Amino acid sequence: MTTLLLLLNGIAHKNLMNKNSIQSVIDLIESSISEEAESSVLWWNIIKTSYDAEVDKYRGLILDSKNWLDAYRSKLIEKTWISSLKIKYNNASGYFIEIPKSQIEKVSEDFHHKQTLVNASRYITQELWEFQEEILSAEEKMAAREHELFEEIRKKVLQSWEDIRELSNNTAELDVIVWLSDLAYTNNYTRPEVWKNIALDIQGWRHPVIETMESDFISNDLYLDRKVFSHIITGPNMWGKSTFLRQNSLIILLAHLWSFVPAKKAKIPLTDKLFSRVWASDNLFLGQSTFMVEMQEIAYILNNATKDSFVIIDEVGRGTSTYDGLSLAWAILKENHDIIEAKTLFSTHYHELCEEAKILPWVKNFSVAVWENEDSIVFLRKIVPWAMYKSYGMEVAKLAGINKRVLVESQKMLQKLQNQEMSQLSLELIQEQNHREEKNEISKLEKKLSAIDINALTPIQALTMLHELQNDIE
Repeated sequence: MTTLLLLLNGIAHKNLMNKNSIQSVIDLIESSISEEAESSVLWWNIIKTSYDAEVDKYRGLILDSKNWLDAYRSKLIEKTWISSLKIKYNNASGYFIEIPKSQIEKVSEDFHHKQTLVNASRYITQELWEFQEEILSAEEKMAAREHELFEEIRKKVLQSWEDIRELSNNTAELDVIVWLSDLAYTNNYTRPEVWKNIALDIQGWRHPVIETMESDFISNDLYLDRKVFSHIITGPNMWGKSTFLRQNSLIILLAHLWSFVPAKKAKIPLTDKLFSRVWASDNLFLGQSTFMVEMQEIAYILNNATKDSFVIIDEVGRGTSTYDGLSLAWAILKENHDIIEAKTLFSTHYHELCEEAKILPWVKNFSVAVWENEDSIVFLRKIVPWAMYKSYGMEVAKLAGINKRVLVESQKMLQKLQNQEMSQLSLELIQEQNHREEKNEISKLEKKLSAIDINALTPIQALTMLHELQNDIE
């Protein structure tokens, strides 16, 4: 708190030094620029009324034009006895008097014909023409004068540009400090330790946004170092994996902004880059599919991440066939393990990766804990240190409101696919067992043949030995 007060006092002192210059700019803008001004200087109504006498003169003429036109129309109706007479304006013809066809014989001699329509005729008078010239000239002159004044005001403001920029920077700095301080105080954040050590150790952390909407937010821990710098996260959809990935990334980002973080304890290594592949959308304008966009993001990560980076990858390889996606996911995981060595959280539904990753010493399996019995299932949203080999797709679909008929049919198909997979696996095991037995028999024959001393055999013994070998092969 003492550091914050000293910083705020320093900013306030800086601002006092250029207070007079800034105040003069504020006074100038408030007195000259209309609050209803358009965004473009090509439009009228930039300059406030009473700032410039010339602008006020032209504006008065324009504002009074409606009153003049109403009075002139009344005068013409009284003169011609044509109650349906109207005065109109358009960009092509300017101002004109429109008379219905049935009243044309009442037109006065000073009406000069302009245009004949199906049901009416249009006229102009010398008085109306002079009014039009005056109004159009006033509009043009007012626009020119307003633009001229605006340029003068802008030049005066630019004379204080250095003071304005310094005040803006100080205000922005103050805004960030106050906002982060209030956030940390209100939500019980902890001061992180940003160190040069390799290890990332965050205990009891929360998501800074989600926790404001959920009173029972489940906190978790994360520890990554040189011995284990990559975690595979498995578990059901919509129950914590993506949140786990993102909140760790957010905490690292906040720590590098010198902000307190939503955790009980946090030791954050200096991180050069943050990378995320958390979802993908197509780019139809460039002819790129969702999977293409996903692969481009992965390519960028693999080409730019370093051992000092932090990477989150969520469900990579889902936009293609199962074997393609699984193979790509494995290769991406192994590339980071063998070459890049970035601290990585890798969320996936490919359970096969959990087994394959056991040969990678710096990768560890984690999952979202689930409690279930015959009647119900509860997703605990707690990250636990073991793999999950079930996606709970049926259970999530049921919670989402999918009807029973669809669930039953999907369960039948799932059972069929699992049976086919088991049958294929059994066939492969049988073939492997047969192959192993054949190899053993061949090995026995080889040993028996190598033990025969051909030079010591009599012809009868040789024939007997061949007969025995033939029986063994059969």
